[in-house]
Amino acid sequence: MIKRCALAAAMVTSVWVCGAEAKVPFFNASCPGRVDVHADAGGPVFVNGRQARLKTFNRNYYEARIGKLTISISVNPDGSPDISYTGPGGANGVCRVKGGRAAEMQDNGFDDGYGEPQPRRRSSGTALGMMPAFCRGEASARFGVRPNRITTNMAFRSGKGYVVQGNYPDGNGRTSFFNCWFDRNGNFASVN
Repeated sequence: MIKRCALAAAMVTSVWVCGAEAKVPFFNASCPGRVDVHADAGGPVFVNGRQARLKTFNRNYYEARIGKLTISISVNPDGSPDISYTGPGGANGVCRVKGGRAAEMQDNGFDDGYGEPQPRRRSSGTALGMMPAFCRGEASARFGVRPNRITTNMAFRSGKGYVVQGNYPDGNGRTSFFNCWFDRNGNFASVN
């Protein structure tokens, strides 16, 4: 199997990683539409109990595919994953990580840079640590760009809410920039 994977990798420009050769972190996630995702440390990735094909773009970004469903896995500098999905008919969204470092970041407090601890989970909105992934999904739908082509930065406080800045290549050799706005409770307001 490994020889076949290495041979296939040498024959194509984008590498499909076979089995445990990937460096994805361990996580369990739940996505809208009753999609459950599980990854063992290093792979493989399972979607609703079936092993998905795993494509590696770099050491911080992977895609797991089953049919027309694509699970995007972005690994943050602290090792925690941000998970989103793209499905048939333009369906897309952010998945909720159920365990590990990402879930801890979503639910625990943090210092917001203003010297005050702030909760990661708000009563009705998006967790601060998940705002970049949520923004990526909204920007993908708004601008018609695949989530893996969109770069988003960490959320920061702006006035009485939060903003996530991002960009994507527009196809003409230029970069388009945008902002996602969230209210003080983490509810998404707009992308422009």
